[in-house]
Amino acid sequence: MSEVKAKARATNQDQVTTWINLHQTVRVIQAKLEERLRSATDLSWPEFELLMRLQVSAEHPLQMSEIAAQLVGSPSGTTRIADRLEKDSLIVRETPRENRRIVRVQLTERGRKVLAEADETFRVILQESLGDHLTDAEVTELRHSLRKLLEQNGAWQEARCDPTLSKR
Repeated sequence: MSEVKAKARATNQDQVTTWINLHQTVRVIQAKLEERLRSATDLSWPEFELLMRLQVSAEHPLQMSEIAAQLVGSPSGTTRIADRLEKDSLIVRETPRENRRIVRVQLTERGRKVLAEADETFRVILQESLGDHLTDAEVTELRHSLRKLLEQNGAWQEARCDPTLSKR
């Protein structure tokens, strides 16, 4: 008896084009964000995102491992980002005496001030590049579609994908 192999379902051209458009949209908007963040605050996008996540979780300092998981980056890459932010006195890292393997990270007062300026820039650019072109309903629909894709691909984690949920 011969084995019949089922051919894997291939994506259609509309899905390919949608993927290309999604990827290009992210690149274009992120480039605008990066350019304006750099000129306004001298922060890169990953530095801004790390600071933003620290602010969201201010009641409980994040560990370096949690930050790396939320940023979907390597621990060494996250450490390099944190090194620069610490050098600029935007964050402090602490290692508790009871567990020397843990490194907790917190915003400094200077970090909160820089982040406030960066957040204002971020929100203006996001409004210009996203909000001015989509209705609130379209943004909600897009967010739901993206969440569905993340969930169905096993990648939805609230701490990473919607860190503000704990604030609601």
